[in-house]
Amino acid sequence: YGILPTTDKRIRKNYTDTADEGSDYLCSIDYVETEIGCFVLDVLFTTKPMEYTEQATAEMVTRDAIEYCLVESNNGGRGFCRNVEKNVRTMGNKQTSFKWFHQGENKNVRIFSHSAEVQNLIFFPEGWEHRWPEFYNQVRNYLKAGKNAHDDAPDALTGIVEHYRTEKADDNVYDIYADVDI
Repeated sequence: YGILPTTDKRIRKNYTDTADEGSDYLCSIDYVETEIGCFVLDVLFTTKPMEYTEQATAEMVTRDAIEYCLVESNNGGRGFCRNVEKNVRTMGNKQTSFKWFHQGENKNVRIFSHSAEVQNLIFFPEGWEHRWPEFYNQVRNYLKAGKNAHDDAPDALTGIVEHYRTEKADDNVYDIYADVDI
């Protein structure tokens, strides 16, 4: 997309999947969820340690005026979520609400079974391949069969569509934010 479309309903969200192992990427995505899909605003995609990612995520969430942040609690995600929330409050951000959850489903099955929804519901800004090249490469080079060196980007995008129009996105909440200028 070049500009965000005019929509009746919208909410600013973040989905964060913390890194499971040393070579995994933390993937944190800010986006605007609307009745027609999810429009990505910014991506934090890095293998840097939590000392960096907690502050960087807090800064991104605050900068993009995110209203609702969902964090996978697997492998330290609960602590990560608490620390990001502490950091955003220190920055004066009192609007973002946080929730963590445990993801227990098989990652490969989830990615495969939701791939059409990801393709149909997630929109990237023009030039996203240059803004987030590592993220772009993981998305574009993911194979449904065979071994993928990394799957953190497709996994986070799958998480977004799994929570599309759920978690704080019912019609009443959408109506509250209908006039929010994005």
